[in-house]
Amino acid sequence: MIDVYTNPDLYEAIHKNYSWDKQLITSAATEAGGPVLELASGTGRLAQLILDLGLNYTGIDLSAEFVKVAREKFGNLATFHLGNMQRFNLDQTFNFIFIGFNSFLHNLTDESALDSLTCVNNHLSDSGTFLVSIFIPDPSFLYRDKNRLYPAMSMFDFNGAKCRIMESNVFDDDTQINQITWRLERDEELLPDTYHYSMRMFYPHTMDILLNKTGLKIIKKLGDYDGTPMDEESGMQIYVCKKA
Repeated sequence: MIDVYTNPDLYEAIHKNYSWDKQLITSAATEAGGPVLELASGTGRLAQLILDLGLNYTGIDLSAEFVKVAREKFGNLATFHLGNMQRFNLDQTFNFIFIGFNSFLHNLTDESALDSLTCVNNHLSDSGTFLVSIFIPDPSFLYRDKNRLYPAMSMFDFNGAKCRIMESNVFDDDTQINQITWRLERDEELLPDTYHYSMRMFYPHTMDILLNKTGLKIIKKLGDYDGTPMDEESGMQIYVCKKA
């Protein structure tokens, strides 16, 4: 199996048309002001939004391949560090810190999530804002037939062909970790390479506890990127926080 986070070209092709989170991130950054820190910054998909606001941007990502692409893309306009969201020390504070679409789920245990949120709190200015967005666990997704492949997203262009990601998953009830396997379908032909990653599923009550334990006070709970309040029908859990 291949680590999907070692293939920046495929990652950028998949995310090229992602736009649903841009308005919320832009609005939150505008209100909070800079400097801005993004954790799990990838190849810089959201960095341009911050730079367009005239704000100072710093990103941290664990993938050396992604950081290399981001640095080449933005040059001196932004700062990108190779590092782990659970253990970083930048010796400065930020007015806005965010962890974009589901990246927080790479914290596979409560302990690693607490470490990550503690680092956030340590780097958040006294008046700063922290935003994190993740899926609410969906049983219809987690407990699918593990022997079948399902379309993971709509079609996208990659290397001159129409492609889509087909996926399967195995969910562990004890660890709450979802192991996901991707295969690339290119012009309706399923390619042999398999890409793998794991994500921990966090339920809203667990997020409440983790954020509170690390000194972060929840100001808003949103259930979608359009700003709808979170309720029992929501598919997303988006937390806007301040220092307690």
